[in-house]
Amino acid sequence: MQGDKIISCRHSEFSSINKIDESALANIDFAEQLVMADGTEPPASIDTRVGIEWNDNGLLVFFHGRFDTLRLAPDLVPMPAHAKTHNLWELSDVYEVFIGVHASQSKLYKEFQVSPEGRWLDIDVNKQLGISNHYWYSGLQCCSFVDNEMKIWSSIIELPWNCFGLHTRTEDVWHANFYRASGTHHGDELMAWSPTGYGEKCFHRSEHFGTIQFER
Repeated sequence: MQGDKIISCRHSEFSSINKIDESALANIDFAEQLVMADGTEPPASIDTRVGIEWNDNGLLVFFHGRFDTLRLAPDLVPMPAHAKTHNLWELSDVYEVFIGVHASQSKLYKEFQVSPEGRWLDIDVNKQLGISNHYWYSGLQCCSFVDNEMKIWSSIIELPWNCFGLHTRTEDVWHANFYRASGTHHGDELMAWSPTGYGEKCFHRSEHFGTIQFER
């Protein structure tokens, strides 16, 4: 059964992620809260919010969360200059978005992750066939801001329309879920916008994805 969550996606004042600095986040509508994956209220120390906007180039996904400590990729894992970090979720805290047109029914969607360091990962998922293309390239851009004094980690992911096979926003129904995986190890703290429950590959339960409501 599809999740009943709805997130509003307004037209962005920003034409590109390159126009957004940390101070601009004060103007973002972080209206939606992530809860623990089983739907329970998270501790205030990891309170996490998400917002989404669209422009002529694609979608902008914004995350804003508190933390006590951050788990980062070990120093021995090089930071790629212009490439993804494979298995990023195993190495680091991550924010994630799973998204696609009619994804709840088709079970076809894209997975995107970003870390506090600005590492990223993109995957093309076909859950219907049980396969994922880890070498797919979306053309995403992302950035992260960490305020160690305030204990706040924010990230932005820009997703071009053409990574979904589109040239612009459509009237199709978009389904998505937004996640955070943090804590001392992967699986320690699993959070979701639309709760999925726990268990193996719980984030990939596309029947729990919510709906994006585009605002003109």
